[in-house]
Amino acid sequence: MGAIGHKIDVQPPEDLMSKRFDPDAPSPLALELFQPKPSVLYSLDAAAHLAGVSRRSVLVYCRAGLVRPVLQPPYGVMEFTEEAIHAVRRIEYLRTVHGIDLDWLKTMFDLLDEVDRLRAELRFLRKH
Repeated sequence: MGAIGHKIDVQPPEDLMSKRFDPDAPSPLALELFQPKPSVLYSLDAAAHLAGVSRRSVLVYCRAGLVRPVLQPPYGVMEFTEEAIHAVRRIEYLRTVHGIDLDWLKTMFDLLDEVDRLRAELRFLRKH
């Protein structure tokens, strides 16, 4: 029991039991990951923020050839597409969760690009 003279408010048991958990209902505490918009270019800072990584990580991934920025003349400012931001998220996930190093990631991405190229070639050959 509470201290003498203090009132303790407790919800009646029927109110607690009548509330059902709905797994499809959005949680008021859930964070929604911002989705970048297609055909929009994002600055290095914005891309890093949207991907949830540091600027340095994005630059390292660019230097490793894992992400391709769009360079805008005349100043050569690095800007990133929606696809690049998703690639950074995927790279970060593979590095942090699965412990895959950048060289391995580069090999995997090169192989995936080659598979896509071969599929496109096969589709073309089937049409002609």
